[in-house]
Amino acid sequence: MPGFSLIELIIVILIASLFAALIFSQISFATKPKEKVGIQQLKKAGIVPPGDAQLVCLDHCRQCTIGMGDKRKEIPSQLKPIKAYVLDDGGNPQEVDFGRVKEKKICLRFHYYANGSTSQMILESEGKFYFVPSYFGNIEVFDGLDAATERWTHYRNQLDSMGTFF
Repeated sequence: MPGFSLIELIIVILIASLFAALIFSQISFATKPKEKVGIQQLKKAGIVPPGDAQLVCLDHCRQCTIGMGDKRKEIPSQLKPIKAYVLDDGGNPQEVDFGRVKEKKICLRFHYYANGSTSQMILESEGKFYFVPSYFGNIEVFDGLDAATERWTHYRNQLDSMGTFF
């Protein structure tokens, strides 16, 4: 009597399940509601899936793309034009030039790392200064670059002193 054995049926079901899982995971990635990115949302986990990724914003920060490996996804932006600063070895803020992509100036380049850390920087937008810590804590808002720089220095000193505890 022709028919399928139990093992053949299990194998067919396994293969069909694998294809279904792959298809539905791609559909859910593509149809996720798009969260708009703003300065206060940069460190939110909902913007980027876990792992190493990079947010790049062009055209005065109106056009943002998140890249993870070879996948790219556009994210709606609420960002206004930004200046980014990092501290040099002397603790002085230096404006960051992120370069260009296809003749368009990069407004912001922000890294997300698999260990949960992010780029650390000070962002200036619309007269406010935002300290973005790399590890713990939320983005903090300041009225001046000096106050944001002082917070960065305090944050760095806290991290340095944590190492002496261990």
